[in-house]
Amino acid sequence: MCAAPVLTSLALPITTRRLIIRDYTVADAPAVFTNVKDPAYWQYQSAEAPSPAQIETLLTWAVNEQAISPRLNYFLAAARKDTGEIVGEGVLRIVNPGERQGEIGFGVAPKYWTQGYGAEIASAVLDAGFGHFRLHRIAAQCSPDNKGSIRIMQKLGMAREGLLRDIHYARGKWWSTLIYGILDGEYAKIKSIKKT
Repeated sequence: MCAAPVLTSLALPITTRRLIIRDYTVADAPAVFTNVKDPAYWQYQSAEAPSPAQIETLLTWAVNEQAISPRLNYFLAAARKDTGEIVGEGVLRIVNPGERQGEIGFGVAPKYWTQGYGAEIASAVLDAGFGHFRLHRIAAQCSPDNKGSIRIMQKLGMAREGLLRDIHYARGKWWSTLIYGILDGEYAKIKSIKKT
């Protein structure tokens, strides 16, 4: 029998070396739109670039999720400590509480690519999933063409678990998805090695 997960809300914000990872507010909509209006942000995603109204709807959903108990969806802003500027986002979802299964996601505005922010965000939400919620397995997905995200998942110790071929049709083509995952015992070993 697997142990029950912890479903008390995550204490926010999460502070990392350079970032404050916090709940979104609807007032963040203009900053988010500035980050995601660049077509480069969507090159590895099947979704179309959203309109300002769609961003506001998304953030309204995120704010509403903050009040749900138990809270299972964390769609979080990642802001620089020094300036407060939102550089990206982190996502943590508890998808099956009884089986202690979760998913993470992360995104960074193109102007901040290759500066380590993606790994910093992903590491923080992974820590929350295993450390606070005591999840057993956490998965993540990305396009097979998204070499940056693949590197980040591998750096975190996640293993490639499979390829879902042509599962979405959008923008005139088929999209495939890579699945990566890591188990709590594997993550604990990685963390203990890093401490030594």
